Formats: sequence, C-alpha cells, structure tokens
Amino acid sequence: MRREGWLFMIGLEGPRLSPEEEETIRELGLRHFILFRRNLEDRQQTARLVSSLRRYGGFVAVDQEGGPVARLRPPLFPDLPAPLELAGDPDPEGAVARTAALCARHLREYGFNLNLSPVLDLGDEEAPSFLRGRTFGRDPEKVARLGRTYVETFLSEGLLCCAKHFPGLGEARLDPHEDLPVLERLDPAALEPFRAAVDAGVPCVMTTHLLIRELDQRPATFSSSVVTLLRRELSFPGLVLTDDLFMGAVLKKMDLAEAALHAFLAGHDLLLLCQDFRRSAETIRELLPELRSPALKGRVEESLERQEKLFKYCLPAG
Repeated sequence: MRREGWLFMIGLEGPRLSPEEEETIRELGLRHFILFRRNLEDRQQTARLVSSLRRYGGFVAVDQEGGPVARLRPPLFPDLPAPLELAGDPDPEGAVARTAALCARHLREYGFNLNLSPVLDLGDEEAPSFLRGRTFGRDPEKVARLGRTYVETFLSEGLLCCAKHFPGLGEARLDPHEDLPVLERLDPAALEPFRAAVDAGVPCVMTTHLLIRELDQRPATFSSSVVTLLRRELSFPGLVLTDDLFMGAVLKKMDLAEAALHAFLAGHDLLLLCQDFRRSAETIRELLPELRSPALKGRVEESLERQEKLFKYCLPAG
C-alpha cells in the first residue's frame, strides 16, 4: 500500500466532503485533515464531517487555543478564555487545567483527536497582533509550568495536542502569515517551555516560519539545524509539523511543492497544506514521484513509523 499521502495534513473547502474531495483523498491516499470555521456550521454537521474524516484512519485536527484563535465558537463550543487571561488567574495552573480539560472533552465529543495547541511562545499584552493573547506570558518559567499543565491535562483526557511555534516567535515582529520574520539570535529562554512540554510527553511540535541567523540561513521550516535542535537538545521523539505552507512567509520565497519538499528534507514528519484543496492536491501529485524514489525511502519510513507509534500508543481506539 502506498502511504506517502500520510505525510500531509490538508484543509477542505467547505462543510461537507465534495465528490471531488472524496475521489482525491482516495487517489492520493490522504489520511490527515485540519478543519477551520469554513468547515463548521452546527453540531450535527460538524460531528458528521469529523466522523466521515476519521474513517480514513488519521488525524482530524483543529486550532482550538481559546481567546482569539478558536475555530469552534458558541453555541458549537464553550467560550474558552485566552491563554494570557488564564495565566493572569489567581490560580493559573488550576485555570489552565480546567480549561484544557473542558476543551479536550468537547473536542473528543465531536470526534477530533488532535488540537494544535498550546502556544508556547513568550509574549504578553504588548506582543504583536498575530500573537497577542495567545500565549501564557513572557516569563519562561511560568509559561513552561502552564504549558506542562496543558499537555498533561490533554493527554489525561485521551486527546493529542501540539506545542507551537518552535523555536519561539516571541521576539518576532513580522507576521509569518504575511512575511518572513528574521531574528539574529535565539533566546535560550524561548526553548524552556518547549523543553517542559517534551518532558510532559507532548506528542507533536509545530515549527514556525522564522529565520534565526544564529542557527541557519534558512527559515526553521526548511532548517535541519532547527529540527536537530528539537530532536537532540530537547530529546523530542514525536511528530514534527510544519505550520501552514500557504503562508506568505513561505510563498513569497518559493512555490508550494518546493516548500513542501524542503520542509520534509529538513526533518518534518507532517506537512500542513491548509488552504485551497485543489492546489494542495496538485502539489501532492507533483511530489509523489520524488517521495517514492529510492533516495527518500528511508526518510519516508522514518516519519511514517513515528505516526504509527503515536497512533498505537497514544490514541484510544476509535
């Protein structure tokens, strides 16, 4: 069975699978999906869509951080406080644990099995707009503590989560959705929340479209040095995800297929294509011959083995 399609997580166009999407999913052997507000109308429709996607045997993911980034909104979902608001609670660990448990239980009811949260960048109320409210604050020790609480709570509820945006967007001023942020040096403190999340057993880590010249002349998305930092210095054994490859920070520099291939060669296990289903499918078709080449066989099997381990040991059946 061809499994190269398992290396991608893709977005869909609307609230129902079209015949074209179903045919393409079968043709390309796609397995992993991410849903956005455009896909989520009401409770019954959302549950049906998630159920139809789960039959392909992979992730059905969503960004349900709380606050400014929540794809499911009332009345479909409880109104979750922003992470920065939780961090300001008199009992921040308790507030994070309660909110994470609430989030995980409701996601599980719909059938989701992966939440692309928590955000572990360092940032406060003065953070740039694309990050404001989404973080647990600027204190690395506190962010590490609250991130650990979030991860442990999610896993105890039987749902997977994903720490982001490695190695840390806190000092960036440009929005990766629009352009490529560049930093001269890596702040060692920015790694501490990710280190704590890895120690807590976080199953997935998402990198970011950020260039740190001290580490590499390539953005983290295409940098084997950044992935090696995560694997070796932080001893992370799980899945490394890209952020959406449709973002301006990527597409202003290279085309989509080139970006996906470079991200995979850098060591990412799951390549996110969140917009434009047809263009995503064309990109995957273009890449499949390369991914099926003998030169990449070992690299492909390495990523697929990580996926299989995650599904076998971390997700309950069904």
